[in-house]
Amino acid sequence: MISDTEEVVLSPGAEAERLWQRASEAFERDRDDLISLIGAFDLGIRVVEINAVRCLQRVRNEFPATIGAMLETPPAIVDAERDFIHPPKSLRFVHVVDLLSQDRMTCVSRSLHHGWEDRRESCRRAREWARKATGFSLAEGEREDLVVLGAYRNRIFFVPPPVRVLPGDIIRAFPTLAEVVNRLFSAISAHAA
Repeated sequence: MISDTEEVVLSPGAEAERLWQRASEAFERDRDDLISLIGAFDLGIRVVEINAVRCLQRVRNEFPATIGAMLETPPAIVDAERDFIHPPKSLRFVHVVDLLSQDRMTCVSRSLHHGWEDRRESCRRAREWARKATGFSLAEGEREDLVVLGAYRNRIFFVPPPVRVLPGDIIRAFPTLAEVVNRLFSAISAHAA
């Protein structure tokens, strides 16, 4: 049990592992419970965000400055006013899906790729660096599954109801999320060795 005077520092590696364990357990145990199913994919998406940042930080100087800034590690101490009003910029799931997509696919996060360079060229080069850092790219079907989960996450957590949830969509897409999580964990392990 955590005491109210204890300080806990959430490290990226330990947090990703803890969240993924909870997500996997919830998905396997409670597929018939909508709240558990939603919680499982939300935690899984968070693991993808954390691990993608961990993988891509190694090559952050190769990305355009806008993406590089999202890969910087903010101070660990929470400043209530700053972090509530202007939370540190970081890669969100839509950015990660875009960066991990194969080169020929359209950009799903157009705002990620801007500046002096042509958007398509910027997108292609960023994906090339992401592939070098992670060792993989998303196939079209994999990206579609992740887009479905991201869409449900946005509607359920960031927009007031009503929202029509088809649990089968989530159940069908979750194995792709699990595969991406495992690939990112493997990429992190490969570079740690």
